[in-house]
Amino acid sequence: VSPRGKPLLSEGIWARFRNVCGAIARDQLQTWITTNDWKKVPDSIKESMWAALKACFRFPEGKPKEDAKKFAMITLRTAFRNFRHTLHKDYAKKGLSPKIKFGKIPDAMWEEFKLMKNTEEAKTLSEKMTEKAQKSAENPHHLGAGGYDGKIPHWRREEEEQRKAGLPDLFEGISERAKYWCLARRPRCIEGKVVFENPNTTEIYERLVQIIDAEKQGLFHPDREKGQPTAAIGTAEHSGHVRGDPGYRKRDHYKKDLEEKMRAIAKEEFSQLLASQQGSLVPNTAQANQDMMVLQSGLIAPSSVGSTTQHRYPVDDIQVIKVMDSTCELDIATDDGIEILGDAIN
Repeated sequence: VSPRGKPLLSEGIWARFRNVCGAIARDQLQTWITTNDWKKVPDSIKESMWAALKACFRFPEGKPKEDAKKFAMITLRTAFRNFRHTLHKDYAKKGLSPKIKFGKIPDAMWEEFKLMKNTEEAKTLSEKMTEKAQKSAENPHHLGAGGYDGKIPHWRREEEEQRKAGLPDLFEGISERAKYWCLARRPRCIEGKVVFENPNTTEIYERLVQIIDAEKQGLFHPDREKGQPTAAIGTAEHSGHVRGDPGYRKRDHYKKDLEEKMRAIAKEEFSQLLASQQGSLVPNTAQANQDMMVLQSGLIAPSSVGSTTQHRYPVDDIQVIKVMDSTCELDIATDDGIEILGDAIN
């Protein structure tokens, strides 16, 4: 498995793993179709699904197995979401009953599910996701069931063979993520120029070349989510695409952005506070002199500690206190009279 727990070997195992996860989710989650939050699915059900996976696959022991379980839960969650989408699209919207294929779904639950999908909130979300899918279809990829993880080793072998053959690198200067995004859309080289079947993809590649030139001149600074592909495509990448970096944590980048925003907000609020206080911070010289005269006359005394911060006293001007040497006598009274000890204290 990969560092994040995704099955890699043997070849083709990821496609099979994903299909089995889908079958397990459809079998064991039929009585949870009205639940749109994966966290609300009981842990006992999740453990049951993990046991079913372990009956179908051999996982490496130790930490890789723990990572594989975490990734399996992510895959099962996706399969559950796809299952609910299928029920809505192929059955609820068409007025069909799923009882023939999914006989575990209670009748009352199916009616509740249909009502859930007919709310305004659900319709708005559906339209939003449809629009997103249509935008993604403008630049379709050709990855197959294995996704990027299944293609990257093949692309790397091809790249090494081209390097050994002395062939030019058509993607020189392009980041790995941007390069894999292009390779997933079947680029062709015609007269030394990279072109694609989809004209829109070709335009994105041309923008990508311009971004690389700007980066060389120091005019563009890539930063994870705001890297070359995002700038060229014009939309944020899907969080699961073309990472290839086990150390990457999207939440870390989110925290970094959040901290920067909070600092900017704090700075702005402090500036506004400072501006609003400037008038009150300017001392009124005439009033201050008048207050000092009254205080020195002894007619009034400060009413509290807070009021003393508004006035300055002569003692505040003292910087150094010089202690003068002096002598004294210590007299002790006794039965016989007074005993003088002399100049004992200095």
